[in-house]
Amino acid sequence: MEQFFAFCKWLQQSPLGTTMRESLWLFPTVEALHLFGTIALVASTSILSFRLTGLGLRNEPVSKLARQFLPWSWFGFTVQVITGFLLFSSESVRASASLVFTVKMILILLAGMNALAFQRTVYREVASWENDPVTPLGARLAGWASIILWIGVATAGRWLNSSLQRLS
Repeated sequence: MEQFFAFCKWLQQSPLGTTMRESLWLFPTVEALHLFGTIALVASTSILSFRLTGLGLRNEPVSKLARQFLPWSWFGFTVQVITGFLLFSSESVRASASLVFTVKMILILLAGMNALAFQRTVYREVASWENDPVTPLGARLAGWASIILWIGVATAGRWLNSSLQRLS
């Protein structure tokens, strides 16, 4: 853990961290891109999750929705990682010491594990149930977990941003 905090200190003092923190326009621009990444990620995963849980799109084949929206999920996630790292660089010491940051990182990890578990288990048999209005229990659970986890990630992100601004 000590090495992680040393990295955070180095990152914050690096030219990248300094530029992110001191630029009048860079931080808000990156933050806006981070928000757009959040929208792309949460919207696309939610559409598929709504189908899995039975909350909507019951007449759409699951694999069709996956083909349409998973590329947007990956796009949003990629934007999130890049812009998140840039934002983190500006206040990495304080952010990494925050419980909210830890919670956000754990929620992201759990969301990824949920998606991987779904892909490697229930989704392998999608051809046998993708047109059913009610999906198998495993699919419904994965859908609910995805909705809850990504809302939690977005909430933790806003909370972290708010707490860091108050400390400034």
